[in-house]
Amino acid sequence: MVQKKTPQYKQIENELLNQIRLGYYKKEDLIPTEMELAEKYNVSRVTIRKALDKLVNLGLLRRVSGVGTFVQEQVTKEKFPQLMGFTEEIINMGLTPHTNVSAFQVLSASINIARILKLNEGDPIYYFKRERYANEDLFLLETSYMSVDQNPEMSIQILKGSKYQYFEKVRGEKISYNEHTVTAIHPSTETAKLFRISEDTPIIKVANITHLENGNILDYTEQIHNSQKFQLHYIKQ
Repeated sequence: MVQKKTPQYKQIENELLNQIRLGYYKKEDLIPTEMELAEKYNVSRVTIRKALDKLVNLGLLRRVSGVGTFVQEQVTKEKFPQLMGFTEEIINMGLTPHTNVSAFQVLSASINIARILKLNEGDPIYYFKRERYANEDLFLLETSYMSVDQNPEMSIQILKGSKYQYFEKVRGEKISYNEHTVTAIHPSTETAKLFRISEDTPIIKVANITHLENGNILDYTEQIHNSQKFQLHYIKQ
C-alpha cells in the first residue's frame, strides 16, 4: 500500500501544537503573522490559514481582528523518564557511535527559547547542530540550545562525545527526566538526501527538554530521526 504524504498544513499544525505544548508559545502570546509563518515554512498564506483554523477550532488559538492570533490555552503535558543517551544506546546495539558537530556558536536567547531554558531574554546561549552516526549510517540530526552561563566550558570536543555521560560522570550532575513531544513528519529535501530516503518516507521529530536534578534545564533539543534505521524507544516506569 502506498502511504499518503501528510499535507503541509497538517505538518505545520502539528509543529505549532508541539511548540505550545513545550511552552515555546505560552497562553496570551501573540504568534507570528500568517505572512511570517508562510515565509518560514515556504508555503502559501492559504496553507498557513488552514493550519491555524484547526487550532482555533480546538480552542488553542484565538484571532483578534486587526491585532493577530494569540495562544488561548496551554496543552496538558506528560513527563517521561530519562531516555538512554544516543551513544550508550548505539554501543548496546553493538554498533560504533560517531558524532559530527556541524554548527557551534553563541547567540542571545530569544524570548521563546529563554522560557524553555528558564533564562532571561537576551542571556547567552549555545546553539549547536550535531549529526549522530552508528557505524557509517546517519541516524539522527540534532539542533540544540543550552545556557552559556551554566555551562561555560562547553566545547565542540565535549559535544563529539556523550553529552549525558559528560554531565553525569565528569560534572556529577544527575539527569532527572526528559520531557518530549513527538511529531510524525515527512523530511525536507535536504534531510531526505542526508538520510538517503524519499521525501514521502514518514519519519519522526522529537522536541526534547532535559531536566537536571538541581532544577536547571540541561538543554532544549530538536531531533529528527532516520526512522528507517533508528526508532524511538523508551520505557515508562
